Amino acid sequence: MIENILSQVPSPVWLAIFFVALALVSNRIKTAINRSKGAAPAPQDVRKAGQESEWNDLNEHHTPHLRGTRSSMTTDPTARLLAPSFPYALCNGDTLNVLSVSDPAATKEMLKRDWDITDRKQLLRQLYSLLRDGHREDFAFLRKRCANQSWAEAEISRLRKTADVSTQDWERLWQIHRFQANDRGLQSLEFAAWDFIRAANLTRAGASAGWLSEDEAFDTLAAINRALQSYYSSWDETWEAFRTTRWLWAAEGQAREAANDLHDRNRGEFLLGKNGVWTAIPWDAPYPAPRFLLLDALGEIGALRLLSSANWEDASAWERDLDTQARTRAPMSIGGKPIVN
Repeated sequence: MIENILSQVPSPVWLAIFFVALALVSNRIKTAINRSKGAAPAPQDVRKAGQESEWNDLNEHHTPHLRGTRSSMTTDPTARLLAPSFPYALCNGDTLNVLSVSDPAATKEMLKRDWDITDRKQLLRQLYSLLRDGHREDFAFLRKRCANQSWAEAEISRLRKTADVSTQDWERLWQIHRFQANDRGLQSLEFAAWDFIRAANLTRAGASAGWLSEDEAFDTLAAINRALQSYYSSWDETWEAFRTTRWLWAAEGQAREAANDLHDRNRGEFLLGKNGVWTAIPWDAPYPAPRFLLLDALGEIGALRLLSSANWEDASAWERDLDTQARTRAPMSIGGKPIVN
């Protein structure tokens, strides 16, 4: 009886059933492959908010490109050196464990547009700034000022009375409110990951532009890894510091804030989820000790700056480490004294 029923099904119907089944199997295979690369299905709250489509787009956007397998990165010193650059490499479509970038022309344009970097000297100076103090110094200073309630109230009042509030003033007002509320744990947050991960991205970009040699680039990445390990004890801690400081830095209003949060939540899955790329690389995996070739290059152009005695007292262990290395390379002024600030 069943054979009779099946024999009466028209050929076009069988063909349609075949293609539907093929599509379902193909989709399952694609989903399995994507999950093996770190993609996660949209969380329940994301689906409930009607953002499943955006999440799936981010899964495509952040799908990692690797040379070899994810597990091979566990014992690969090159992957360990490049690991701090992974957050941006995921967004840029770069092969994570290779120094080169996917689109050198676009990367060079990014350097000019976002950083005003158009040559080697500018790149060296910007990398040094990020490693030496960066935004973390500004945020730490603002946090300290906000602890003074009188100052914070006066500053808020001043900014609110401004007839034509600039974007910078609006961001400052927003940040003061966030510090006062200890939003996202800002009172105890270490901001350094924001500077160091951006420095890793600039290092890859600078090498692709030809402004850093491969040796200089990998040595600078070694210094960045050393810096991160002086502030943090895990990839999880590093990521939390980076994404929270990025949120503080952006200050772009509620709509943009929600989009950024979704973006970084998805990016975090590819870094630290079940099959995340950072989880494949032990935090304490060995890598070559930095020789601080960046400081050698900065010394050649007279761009090294040394900490003053007062600033040394407030400096972190990493900042003292960097300053100690700089002192062995610093040129002397006409009076015979190192340049300090």
